Amino acid sequence: MAEFSSETERTFRPVMLLISLGVMAVAVVGIYFFVRYQKSIQPPAITGPIVVPGLLRPGDTNFEYYKTKIRIENVKATLGISFSGARIAMISGIIVNDGDRKLDAVEMHIKLFDAFGKPSKEKTGFALRPGAGYSSQPMEPLEKRSFTLGIESVEQYWNPKQVEYEITGLKYQ
Repeated sequence: MAEFSSETERTFRPVMLLISLGVMAVAVVGIYFFVRYQKSIQPPAITGPIVVPGLLRPGDTNFEYYKTKIRIENVKATLGISFSGARIAMISGIIVNDGDRKLDAVEMHIKLFDAFGKPSKEKTGFALRPGAGYSSQPMEPLEKRSFTLGIESVEQYWNPKQVEYEITGLKYQ
C-alpha cells in the first residue's frame, strides 16, 4: 500500500499583499471623492412655501381669460402608503395648454371628501412649476403634460371617487 502525503507550503506572497493594498487604496480614494462630491451638491433647504413670482390669481382679467384655455383631463385619485405608514392620496391627471402662449406655472386647489360626502382634506400645490418635474421647460401651446400631487395624512374613510379641483394660479409668457 502506498501512502502519499504533501505539506502545504506556507510562504509569504508579496504579490497578493501588493494587490490587496492597491485595491484598498483605490477604495479609500473613491470613498473620499464620493463624500467630497456629495457635500458640494447638497440641495438648498426650502424653509417656506414655494413662491412663483408673477403668478396670476383669480380676479385678474388675464387670469380669467387664460384659465379658459387650460384643461385638466383624466384626473385620478389613488391611495398610497408611505414608509412611515401614513396614508397618502395621489392625485394625477393631464394638463392641456389649449392657448397660444407658453405656460410656466399652474397652481391647483384640491379638496378631498370622506365616504359621507363631507370635506376631509384640502391642499393647494403646483401641478406645473418652473424648474421642477421631468421637463423643467414651459409648456408649449397645444402641449399636454401629466402631473401628480400628493396629499399626506388622508383619513380612513376617504372617498377616492369624489375629488374637487380648480386652477387657482397661472403664469404664462
